[in-house]
Amino acid sequence: MAQSVARRDAVEELTYTPKGRATREHVLQIAARVLSTEGISGFSLDKVRRAGSFSGSQLTHYFSDRQALILAVVEKQIETVLEFHRQPALSGLQTFDDWERWAGLNLSYLRHIGYRGAPTYHTLAGQLAKSDGPTCRTLAAGYQRWIALLENAFHEMRITGILTSAADPQQLALVAIAGHQGGGTVAFAQRQQWPLSDACRFVVNHMRAFAADPDERRVRLPVDGRRRRRHHSTYSGPPPFTRKGLDTRARIVSGAADLMFEHGANRTSLEDIRKARGVSGSQLSHYFDGKRDLTRAVVALRARDVLEFQPPPGLGGVAGRAELQRWVDAYVADVDARYSRGGCVYGSLVGELLEADDELLDDLASGYDNWLRALHRGLSAMRRRGELDQHADLRHLATTMLVAHQGGAMLTYVIGTAEPLRVALGAAVDYVASFSSPRVGGTRSP
Repeated sequence: MAQSVARRDAVEELTYTPKGRATREHVLQIAARVLSTEGISGFSLDKVRRAGSFSGSQLTHYFSDRQALILAVVEKQIETVLEFHRQPALSGLQTFDDWERWAGLNLSYLRHIGYRGAPTYHTLAGQLAKSDGPTCRTLAAGYQRWIALLENAFHEMRITGILTSAADPQQLALVAIAGHQGGGTVAFAQRQQWPLSDACRFVVNHMRAFAADPDERRVRLPVDGRRRRRHHSTYSGPPPFTRKGLDTRARIVSGAADLMFEHGANRTSLEDIRKARGVSGSQLSHYFDGKRDLTRAVVALRARDVLEFQPPPGLGGVAGRAELQRWVDAYVADVDARYSRGGCVYGSLVGELLEADDELLDDLASGYDNWLRALHRGLSAMRRRGELDQHADLRHLATTMLVAHQGGAMLTYVIGTAEPLRVALGAAVDYVASFSSPRVGGTRSP
């Protein structure tokens, strides 16, 4: 029903005067900012009206209801994404030079928009994926259009002989989008550009592995050499309750985490949590100083969960590539039980909270820092055993593994298939393996 309303509104757009189309465009820009900052639960036509100084009749003239406006914002944003990829500077993404420019322009765009209040596609997906069926289907349709555009570009590169016949255009497209979306999510949480820089470098280097010209297969390192600031969460954990009190508190946090995973953090209220866990309002207020305090406890829990679920490769002492593949297989095996139900338990939470206050964002960034350190320790163990080249940039490789997971998980949840997660993680493993020590069969060196 909502999709048919959005289509009707889109058809009506064609009948507007130039001034009417400009006004409609202005409404969409304001609505996108409100949606990014307020989230789906806080989004309303009245907030859009007040933010843009519109009249109520103006809004209803262009959009029949709140749902139609949300869907129009999503559709407008994917058009922005596609226009970015179609810009003349990228020449249709037909050569490796075009893709190098793509990487640079992505970083320029990030510097232009900053890390907050920007309705990028990954922020909209993070905010809206768990809202309702029509909105999720609209997000999925946008991703499919993006995949089709890049798939066609890779197909042309293969036809012209720039890529070998072994290059799979659809899989390369999935890696490019998953890397980009994962890099964007981590960059927004960190409020620094290096995660996106590493993600784009991984995407282009992975593509270069399929170059028909051997000289084009040379690995290029990330261009962002700025010092990376680590974040320190100020969340101190539970106060010194009794053992029984700590158990009750932990049960509430676990229940809140489950509800937020199923329904979204912004759509889960304290009343929902109280009912689900059978606790009173006074108990909630005894253990938590409001929803924000409880949300911080959920973030801390999920940050531990992602590390406990699957230890990073390298720490188990198994020979390099076999352990890397085992890392991928464990995540892919969990698609039905977890990723198809709500995405990554941590990444989906991050996606919804990217417009939170600095303290909560530091919590999220600190969780990613811990994840990256664990991946780095695993890769360091592999290098000590002689399975990775001594000059390999382990920080870059750890970031590659993280962004591939985060972007792959997001696409898998929104699109509804395990393929993006499997392909993105597989590409990350291939990329790490390409830095293998020459004595264990490395294919290229940094």
